[in-house]
Amino acid sequence: MDFKAAIFDLDGTLIDSMGVWDGAWKTFCDRHSPAPDPAAYAEYKARTLVTACAYYKERFGIRAGVPELCREVNGIVRQGYAAVAPKAGVPAYLQKLKSAGVRCCVATNTARELVEYVLARLGLGDFFDFILPCAEFGSGKDRPEIFLECARRLGAAPAETCVFEDAPHALKTAHDAGFRTQAVFDPSYAAHAALLRAVADAYALSFEELL
Repeated sequence: MDFKAAIFDLDGTLIDSMGVWDGAWKTFCDRHSPAPDPAAYAEYKARTLVTACAYYKERFGIRAGVPELCREVNGIVRQGYAAVAPKAGVPAYLQKLKSAGVRCCVATNTARELVEYVLARLGLGDFFDFILPCAEFGSGKDRPEIFLECARRLGAAPAETCVFEDAPHALKTAHDAGFRTQAVFDPSYAAHAALLRAVADAYALSFEELL
């Protein structure tokens, strides 16, 4: 390995779960919108859970508070997480990193309790030194601070740390902050393949390519 630490996104990177989130937000929007609003379904993707719920609260005039809305979305997602699987090659690749002494963590928009639940269910939890949810840190992946904090905790400089992501905005943030960047294909960002290649040092269709 030519890096000493790795920061992994969860949804769409380690696990095949973007469909769960897309479905959860569609369900949420359909519950709260006065009429079907397909244009709103994907608005959450570049936001944290809290800022997404605040956005939809204002857009649809929802009376419930943001914490209540976050709990609602997380409840829908947890049901979907009961059936998700790791992306192809993920367990073997994480074992490869562990055997090479590469320290790893998860930085994600997803709530800690959901991350811990799905990683434990899939037998992946022991590969990671820690989990850092955006909501706990107080900043999303549109800013570099969460990646810098992860690198600090992992004991590595940005140039020694590889960020694994499926989302173009997160990869660009990490790339601009001096991190190594590995784009991971996910169908939800299939239309952004050119952008992903532009902001990442490498692009893989699956972790099997990295083994």
